[in-house]
Amino acid sequence: VIIKNGSYYYLFTSWDTCCAGLSSTYNIRVGRSTSVKGPYVDQAGVNLTSGGGTLILSTHGSIVGPGGQSVFQTGGVWYLVYHYYVSNGSNLGINRLDFSNGWPRPY
Repeated sequence: VIIKNGSYYYLFTSWDTCCAGLSSTYNIRVGRSTSVKGPYVDQAGVNLTSGGGTLILSTHGSIVGPGGQSVFQTGGVWYLVYHYYVSNGSNLGINRLDFSNGWPRPY
């Protein structure tokens, strides 16, 4: 998904293996560009087409393989929506996004 926030376009991507339950390695990465057509680079300046992508959400605690995301804004607040796995199935995750340092950070 691509969104525009401030003077940048942000491309959110899902990486690795999805849909394998607790064996999923899915994770969410992002790049940004001043043009909707790109190029999109990560925080280190690496182009996403060259393997770049700033990791913003991955397996942590009991949450496994977050990905398949969408991003939206309502009431001036950005949200990240995604699915993830837990021991008894899959769930929907929703986090706010903080762009205060120029890069999205879920919280």
